[in-house]
Amino acid sequence: MDNFGVRDVVTDPPCGEGDLGHPLPDSPYAVSVALPHWEHVIGYEEGAPKVLDKLRTGYPRFFVPRIVRQLEIQCLSEIGAGSDELCSIYPDEITAERCAGYIRERTDGWPVRTERLHDKGVVAVVFPAQIHRVAADYWRYCGEGISARHATFLLGQGECRQGEGLDARAELRDGIAKDCGQGSQDVFLFSSGMAAVSAVHRALNAFAPGMRSVQFDFPYVDVLRTQREMGDGNVFFPIGDADALRELRQLVESDSPPCGVYCELPSNPLLRSVDLPAIAEITRPFGIPIVVDDTVATNLNVDVFEYADIVTTSLTKYYSGKGDVLAGAVTVNEASPLSAKFRVALADGNGDKSLWDEDAITLLENSRDYHQRMERINETTPRLVNWLETHPAVERIWYPAGETRQCYDMVRRPGGGYSGLLSLLLRDAGNNSAKFYDALEICKGPSLGANFSLACPYMFLAHYQELDWCESLGLSRWLIRVSVGLEDFTDLRDRLERAFAAIGH
Repeated sequence: MDNFGVRDVVTDPPCGEGDLGHPLPDSPYAVSVALPHWEHVIGYEEGAPKVLDKLRTGYPRFFVPRIVRQLEIQCLSEIGAGSDELCSIYPDEITAERCAGYIRERTDGWPVRTERLHDKGVVAVVFPAQIHRVAADYWRYCGEGISARHATFLLGQGECRQGEGLDARAELRDGIAKDCGQGSQDVFLFSSGMAAVSAVHRALNAFAPGMRSVQFDFPYVDVLRTQREMGDGNVFFPIGDADALRELRQLVESDSPPCGVYCELPSNPLLRSVDLPAIAEITRPFGIPIVVDDTVATNLNVDVFEYADIVTTSLTKYYSGKGDVLAGAVTVNEASPLSAKFRVALADGNGDKSLWDEDAITLLENSRDYHQRMERINETTPRLVNWLETHPAVERIWYPAGETRQCYDMVRRPGGGYSGLLSLLLRDAGNNSAKFYDALEICKGPSLGANFSLACPYMFLAHYQELDWCESLGLSRWLIRVSVGLEDFTDLRDRLERAFAAIGH
C-alpha cells in the first residue's frame, strides 16, 4: 500500500532522478506525476516500461488511476468477460453509450457492448483488447470516465456523502456564478474540463448539424482533437491575427458557416489572447456562438461575457489549486440569445450528475481560498517574468502581459492580473533545454494551476508525434512551460538560477 501524504511537494519538490513517478501532490488522487528528467518525458511518450512501471499516478484522462484499474478487473470478473476483453467504466448509461458509439464508429465490426453493474450503479463499456487504443482515446478526449474517488467507494474503501455532495454542487455553482456575474442556473458542473468542452461541442453539433466548428488560435491539444474527432469537422486558424479574422468573416458569410467559434483567453501554451470584440462583430449578426475557455486567465482576472455566449473552465486547475480532483464547468451567458437552448442541451447531457459527490465536496473545500491564491499568483508571476526577460540564458518569454496584451486587457477585470502561466525558450535551446529542465528544483510534470509550481517540456508532452507540424506554426519543440504556484518569489528565482547555472549561466 502506498504511503501518501508524507511529502510536502511545495517545500520538498520531487524533482530528482529517484523521484520519477511520485504523485503531485502526495495524494492517491493526484492529477499530476513527477517526470523529473527530460528523458522521462520521452520515455513516457514512447511507452518505455522503465518509465511507465514507476508511475504511481498520472493525469487521469491519460493515465487511468490504479484504483480505477482495480475496479475494471473486478468488473470484468463479475460479468464473466472473455480473456481478450477489457473495459472502461462510466458513471451512467448515457456516458457509457456515448463511449460505445464512439468505438463502434471507428472500428470495423468489433463487438462492443455495455454492461450495467447493478450492485454498483455504474456501467462498463466492454471491448476486445485489440481496439483498446480507440477506447482510450474516448476516455482522454471526453473526460467522462469514473473518477478515482468514485472507484474507491465502489471497492469499499471510501465513502459517499450524497447529501453533502448535493449541497457542495449547489455552493460551487453559486460561487462560480458570483465570480462570473451570471446566474447560478447558468453554471453546469462536469467531471473534468474536457467533459465540459465535449458537452458544449455536442450542443453545437446538435444546433447546426453538418456544420464545422472553428478553432481560433492555437489551443490546448485535446480541445482541437475533440473538434476534429467528433462532430462534422473543424476549420483551424493557428494564428488568430488580422488575416485569420478576414478568413473567418469569409467563412461566416459563406454557404457553410461554422456551428461555433472556439478560443482560449489566453491560449495554452503561447499565452496569446484573441480579439474577442472583432470575432463577436463578425459572428453575432449570424447567430454563431462564441465559446471561450478562461481556464488559464481565471474568471477572477477576466470577464469575457460581453462577447462569449458560453464559457468553459477546467476547475482542476486554479479553482481547485490542490491538484487532487478533476472537475470542469460550463457557464452560459444569460444575455446570449442562445442561452435557453444551451441550458436545455447541457441539462440533457447529464450536467452536474457527472461530478461525483466526494469530488464535489473536495473541490468546494479546495476552492475556499481561491481568491487569495490568485492574488498571490498574480503578484509573483509578473515579477518572475520581468526577471526572466532580462536573463542572459533566456531567448524568449511568453506571458499574457506581453503577448497581444491589448486583447487581454479588453476583457481584464478592474484590478485583475495576468495569472500564473508562462512559457520560455532558452538560448541554444537544443543543447540547453534538457540540462536546464533536469536541474530545475521544482515539481515537473503535466497540468497547471496548482499551489506548487510545475514545469514541463510542453511540446514533447502534448505534441510528441507532431513536433515538426507544431514548429511550422511557430511553436518550438524546446518550449518549457512553467505554472507558478504559491512559493515565495525569491525562492522560485533562486531555484531557477541554480538551473541556469547548470547550463553555464
